[in-house]
Amino acid sequence: MKMNVGAWIGIAGGIIGILVAIISVVVTGGQEGIYIGAGILVFGGGMFYLFYKLLFAPMILASRLKKTGIAGKALIREVRDTGVTINNSPQVKLVLEVKNSFGQKYTTTVRTLVSRLQPDMFQTGMTIPVLIDPKNENIVVIDFSGEVKSQPSRYSNTISSADENKLKDELTKNQQEGDMIRISGRSARAIVKKYTWLGIYVNGNNPYAEMEIEVMPDDKPAFAAKVKGAIKEESVSKYQPGEEIFVKYDLYDVTKVAIDHS
Repeated sequence: MKMNVGAWIGIAGGIIGILVAIISVVVTGGQEGIYIGAGILVFGGGMFYLFYKLLFAPMILASRLKKTGIAGKALIREVRDTGVTINNSPQVKLVLEVKNSFGQKYTTTVRTLVSRLQPDMFQTGMTIPVLIDPKNENIVVIDFSGEVKSQPSRYSNTISSADENKLKDELTKNQQEGDMIRISGRSARAIVKKYTWLGIYVNGNNPYAEMEIEVMPDDKPAFAAKVKGAIKEESVSKYQPGEEIFVKYDLYDVTKVAIDHS
C-alpha cells in the first residue's frame, strides 16, 4: 500500500467529518449536546487513531523509506497472527533477522498485511528484501519493488565493477546451462521449500534468487535440488515456499535443474 494524494484526502476528510459532527451536535443540542459531542470526539478520535496506526502510519513509513531507506535483506524467524483483519486481509507480525549493508545481523519485528489470496506469502525460513531506516535500524519495511534510489547499473545495491562482472558471468552461465536443460531435460513438477533473495536486482526490479525445491518426477522418487535465477518482479509470489512450479532436470545428473518458463 502506498501513501498517495487520495490517502491524505481521506485523512483530512475524516477529521473534517468528525469536527463538523461535533460542532453540529453542540450548537443544536444545548447542554446535552456538549456531552454527546464529547462522546463523538472520544469515539471518533479512538477510531481515527486505530485506523491511523493500522493503515496510514505504515503507508507513511513505507513512503519515507522509499526515499531514504537503506536496502537490506531479512530472514523470517517467526510468523505470528495478530488477530487483526483489514478488508479480509489478515495482519501478521514477522520476527526478522536483518542483515544490513555492513553485514551485521540483528533481530527486529514488522507488521504487515497478507492478501487472503496468498495466505502463505510469508513463511519461516524465507528471505525477503527490506528497507532499513537510517535513523533507527530496528524500523524496517518490506520492499519487493526494488525501487532503491541508488541503482548505478543493471545490478542494484551498489556492487563493485569486479563483482558486477562476476555476477554477469554467473548469470550468463546459468542461462546457458538452463537453456540446455530446457531443451533436452525431463519435465516435472516441483514444490518450493525455501526462497532466498541474493541481495541483487537484475534488469530493473527483478530479484536474483536461489530456491531450494523438491522435484517430483512422474516415474521416479522425488528429490531435492537448488536452482538460481532472476525472477520477474510481478512473479515473485509464485515462487514462495509451498508454491508449485514446473522445472526440467537433466536425466543423467539430477543436480542440474532449470525453471521451465514455458
